[in-house]
Amino acid sequence: MGSSIKQRIIIFFVVIVFAILFLLPTAFKSTFDGVQWISKPISFGLDLSGGVYLVYEVVAEEAVKSRLQATANSMRRDLRNEKVAVTRATVEGDREVQLVLFSQRLVEKAKEVVSENYGHLEFLGAEPAGTRVKLRYGISLKEADNIKRSAIDQAIETLRNRVDQFGVAEPLIQKIGTRRIILQMPGVSDVESVKKIVGSVASLEFRFRPNTESAAYQVMIKDRSGTSVPVEDEVQMTGDAVDDARVSLINGQVEVSLNLTSEGSRTFRRITTDGVGRELSIILDGVEYSAPRINEPIAGGRASISGGFTVEEAKNLAVVLRAGALPAPLKVLEERTVGPTLGAESIRKGVTAIIAGFLLIVVFMALYYKKAGLIAVGTLVLNILLVLAALSAFGATLTLPGLAGLALTVGMAVDANVIIFERIREEVRIGVGRDAAVSSGFDKALSAIIDSNITTLLAGLVLYYFGTGPVRGFAVTLSVGILTTIYCATFVARLAFDVFRVEGREGTVSV
Repeated sequence: MGSSIKQRIIIFFVVIVFAILFLLPTAFKSTFDGVQWISKPISFGLDLSGGVYLVYEVVAEEAVKSRLQATANSMRRDLRNEKVAVTRATVEGDREVQLVLFSQRLVEKAKEVVSENYGHLEFLGAEPAGTRVKLRYGISLKEADNIKRSAIDQAIETLRNRVDQFGVAEPLIQKIGTRRIILQMPGVSDVESVKKIVGSVASLEFRFRPNTESAAYQVMIKDRSGTSVPVEDEVQMTGDAVDDARVSLINGQVEVSLNLTSEGSRTFRRITTDGVGRELSIILDGVEYSAPRINEPIAGGRASISGGFTVEEAKNLAVVLRAGALPAPLKVLEERTVGPTLGAESIRKGVTAIIAGFLLIVVFMALYYKKAGLIAVGTLVLNILLVLAALSAFGATLTLPGLAGLALTVGMAVDANVIIFERIREEVRIGVGRDAAVSSGFDKALSAIIDSNITTLLAGLVLYYFGTGPVRGFAVTLSVGILTTIYCATFVARLAFDVFRVEGREGTVSV
């Protein structure tokens, strides 16, 4: 046995060993549960294991309005600090902030403060508002578009954080188009619970209840019972200050305890210092949950939300607060639930199709190419093993289209063997010797095999880049199968011919 064959045998066994190592977590899931390894077990996608499928649309315009409202609140606070009386700061239309000043004499001072601190705003003009004056500022269309794009990216990240805390294995969160998001959660059946947790905006605000000094600067909101309650129009702190949220039980009452960031702790200390004796309204998604009275400054960086929660409601609220607020509301465009029974049936039919196709190929190759056909069958088994090992190495999720890609790989792999064998038969018919026939057959078939598989690989890459969900699953399995097919057909099959000494007879290829 030559040194070249020995080297190829070593490479062959190294590949086999790595494939087995990659497949161990899939073959022994319970043993490798929670164990750090070089690969992950192959998991089943939504169509095979059942679960929830949702398509959301990000209402990005609301993100622009929210950003403008935050800017308006900040402008009003800065102007008041500069002794400029602002009676109202509102957002009008898609890109405009309006400030209503107490009198005309304050206009120049207000314009100077805004110009110094908010250079990105464009002054649109001033106009009378009864006995007062209204200043109009706006943002550019480009800036509004940037806010929308940022909101969509942030929404995807927030969804990902929430789903991770939901405890779902191998979720799929993917952007499609300009503002739509696909969410697939295998193994979950309660779609309403998913929508409640994942789709909640979770906009947390802290505002003071009005006193005699701030009575003119108030807005009306609802509490949990539906009663209208007044709060100041100025937001003192938002959910951005929350670092962690956990469920706690205080005196038999379920609460959500908040740990604040370092900056949030400083802000909360200032709020509770300035507001001793006042009621601080805690508002989630525009609804007041509680309004505790501040008895003394709070410097520990902790707060809590109470309001008659059940344990499940408190858990859900803690999840969304930990993951952060969505930058804009989500609108559900499509929802469906795939039952585990349907998924199991899909697996059964898919595996049956692969096995049936494999057996038919085995019979055909053994009858038509005799013992050489058994070499093709061996490379085919190895091909499937390598595809599964690669999927495990990548931590891929196997879907029903992925099973279709695996079945297609089986057919394409045999096609490569057929091309090689026919080339060898042609050489044998014209009287070429055994070694020359095998060498010439593999050499002449190589270009055809590579060309056909590379063009298919390019199509698979295009499907992966532009496709979503199941289409990507098919593209991944197909692309991996193409690479393993080239390896098995050109390297492993050639090695088998050299090791087992294939003899050529006229019109046949046999071992």
